Amino acid sequence: MLKTISETPVTFAEAKSVLEDKEKELKNNERELGHEQRITLEYLRVIPILDKKTSEETAKNLLEAVPTLKEHQVIMIIDTLPDCEEDVEVLFAKERLKLEKDQMVKVADIIKKVKPAKVARKAEKKKTESIPAAEDKANDAKKEPKE
Repeated sequence: MLKTISETPVTFAEAKSVLEDKEKELKNNERELGHEQRITLEYLRVIPILDKKTSEETAKNLLEAVPTLKEHQVIMIIDTLPDCEEDVEVLFAKERLKLEKDQMVKVADIIKKVKPAKVARKAEKKKTESIPAAEDKANDAKKEPKE
């Protein structure tokens, strides 16, 4: 069994870079990535992530805006790209650190500036769409007389 010597949180961009380098190295030796590594790399190639340079700049900006953030929280923000105050609040729901409203707005504003346009449009579309079935049930519940 392997023994963990140390752990360091990394962004999706860093993980993708490490796995791609390892994949190239193994291909030169006519070998392949392990199953978990291959699946992780496939996932990282599909999801929208910031490039390594943008991730580093964003981390710096987040720490300047909200100095109380810890490294793993900054990475969590960069990986999930919450672009509104509500998303930031959900992200920190189980964290010991509770952000103030103005801090959540700062985080969301920083992410809005770097979030890929395609992803931002999808998120905005989802927020503006209503769920008709839920509205119908709510309206039906209001109309039904209570006995």
